[in-house]
Amino acid sequence: MYLKALKNIFIQNRVYFLAYLLFLAAGLIVQFSIPQFEITLFINGLHNESFDLFFKTITDLGDGIFATAVVLIIILFRRKYWLSAILSFSLSSLFTQFLKHYAFPEKYRPGMLMKNFSQLHYVDGVYMNELNSFPSGHSTTAFAVFTFIILMNQTKKYQILFLILATLIGFSRIYLLQHFFEDVISGSFIGVIFSVLIFSFFEMMELKKEK
Repeated sequence: MYLKALKNIFIQNRVYFLAYLLFLAAGLIVQFSIPQFEITLFINGLHNESFDLFFKTITDLGDGIFATAVVLIIILFRRKYWLSAILSFSLSSLFTQFLKHYAFPEKYRPGMLMKNFSQLHYVDGVYMNELNSFPSGHSTTAFAVFTFIILMNQTKKYQILFLILATLIGFSRIYLLQHFFEDVISGSFIGVIFSVLIFSFFEMMELKKEK
C-alpha cells in the first residue's frame, strides 16, 4: 500500500521529480569534479548590488519562520494536510540539525575556512557563521516546504517555478558565504526525501480509509 502511494506521487508529480533528478545529477557532477573553494569563489564572485539585495532577501525563505508561516496557511486553508506538513518540516529540520551538531560538528563554513581569500565579497548585514556547515538547514527547509506544497496541490502549473525558488534559496547560501556547495546539495536531498516519505505515509492512510 505504501509503495502504491509512493508510485502515485511520483507519477502525478513526474515533471517536478524529473527536474529535481536532473538538478541533483548536475549537482553531483559539479560536486565531484570541481573543488569546493572554486565553486564558492565563482558563485560569490557574481556579486553586484542587485544580487546582494536579492539573495539577502530570498535566503529568508529557507528559515523556520517561513516554514511556520506555511504551516499556518495550511492549517487555515488546507487543514487535511496540517499534520503531515508539520512532520515533514520539523523532522527534516531535526535530522539536519542532528547532522550539523552531532555527526559533523566541526565542519567549518566558507567565511571561516576562506577568510584569507582577499577576493571574497561579504554582503552587508549578513552575520558570518563559523561552524555547523554540513548540511545546509536553509536548503533543507526550502526543499521540504516547496516539495510539500507541490505534492499537496497535485498540479504541474507551478512545479518548475517552486523548484527554481528552492534552488535559488540554496544558491543564496553559497553566494552569502554561509555554506559550501556540498552542504546545499545534501540539504536539498534531505528536504525532498522527508516531504515525499511523510506525505506518502499519510496518502497511504487515506487509501486505507477508502477501502
